[in-house]
Amino acid sequence: MNKQTYFTVFLLGLVALIGGVFPAVPGFAASSAAPPTDRFGGNLALVTQSTGHFRVEQAKGRWWLVTPEGHGMVAMGVNHLSEMKNAAILSRTVFARRFGQDWARVFAEVEQQCRAWGFNCAGFQTPVEMRATMPYVISTSFMSASFWQNPLAYVDVFTPAFAAEAEAKAMAAAAEMKSNPMAIAWTWTDSTSWDLKFTRATRGTDYVSFMRDLPADSPGRQRYTAFLRERHGDNLAKLNTAYGAAFPSFEAVGGTRLDRDRETVFADDREFLRLIARRYFEAIALPFRREHPTGLLMGDRFHLRDHPDEVLQEAARFIDVLGIQPGDHFFAPLEKLTRPDETWFDATEFDRLHKLTGKPIIIADHQCGFFDQHTPKTGGWFQYATADEAAASYDRFLRDAFAQPYIIGYFRCQYLTIYKEQLKRYKQGLLRPDGTPFEDYVERLQETNRQILNFVR
Repeated sequence: MNKQTYFTVFLLGLVALIGGVFPAVPGFAASSAAPPTDRFGGNLALVTQSTGHFRVEQAKGRWWLVTPEGHGMVAMGVNHLSEMKNAAILSRTVFARRFGQDWARVFAEVEQQCRAWGFNCAGFQTPVEMRATMPYVISTSFMSASFWQNPLAYVDVFTPAFAAEAEAKAMAAAAEMKSNPMAIAWTWTDSTSWDLKFTRATRGTDYVSFMRDLPADSPGRQRYTAFLRERHGDNLAKLNTAYGAAFPSFEAVGGTRLDRDRETVFADDREFLRLIARRYFEAIALPFRREHPTGLLMGDRFHLRDHPDEVLQEAARFIDVLGIQPGDHFFAPLEKLTRPDETWFDATEFDRLHKLTGKPIIIADHQCGFFDQHTPKTGGWFQYATADEAAASYDRFLRDAFAQPYIIGYFRCQYLTIYKEQLKRYKQGLLRPDGTPFEDYVERLQETNRQILNFVR
């Protein structure tokens, strides 16, 4: 079958899909038996060109994740499965009693459960034992403290050391993706806190202030000084007038004499933040592209509402998929949200993000918890009073999300419920801390997942 025939079959499948299933929006019709899939989870009826690697494609008004065998799919995954490989955590579960530390058998059982509950991917932070049989996302850390942590730990992206680190990690990710067709994309764990106003209000610092406060001979500070000269025509008097200050040199701009809230200062800071983001993304993405030109790049998992447009615009120059993590507000947003728990899909904001970047979107990490007598306090995500309410919220969020043609995946946060010392609470998963499932809850999620997968096929 030639390429044109493949594509014709693909479009015919989409016509049948849109004509037969999409009219069920906003409610989902009762789903029929799931159609057969390839080994990656792609629908055999949705056929396009086989390339041997994952990619994204837009056809008939919808974005698709396309499997290496050329079949359209959406990704439904579970993150943090590798936490099961912690011997202390595992020892408290039924897995340890059944399998000991025979990791191959442990994760064969994990995969069987995930698939039974309608998840076709392993998400990010996936154990090596599952990477040959279940699609997953390669995850690499570039910031030692993520957006939810305090203090933050920014890095000078203009240094040769950062460039060397970026190249080494990019080459490793590219090599893994080229050697393993199950690797969907490469993402970076987690995004830092990017938004200037939000980060200043919650942590007292921000990325631009970090660069400004570096030693005078550091690459980041030198780039900031050069930026000021470019921005103000190498005219110190002009800068001082704009800043309402009396700095003796461009090198001296900063410290307590700088009014960061002054309109002109803040405008300059936003433009320098753009340069930071540009260097950050190009330093990581360009060596990856050199090594693997066709590999999917997700880049940062941006925290919803902590991603200035300047940063997203720079990211869009280098990435293929926009990863967004809604919710888990460890620090309250500056503006009051209509639905602050983020268990409702914010179509208006996601529409804006898609229009701004032009990229398909994966919900990169998301969930909600519920009260359970054995794990009464759950942390990080909103907690509902009952499992039924949490399951209903999951169902509502996914239906609303996948009604948007640019959503190509959803990764649920957490498989096993684990006590997190830094939160002093449980991070709730699909299983209790002893490794037994929340039976009624996962049955509800299973039905939602089944209907979602049929809805977008």
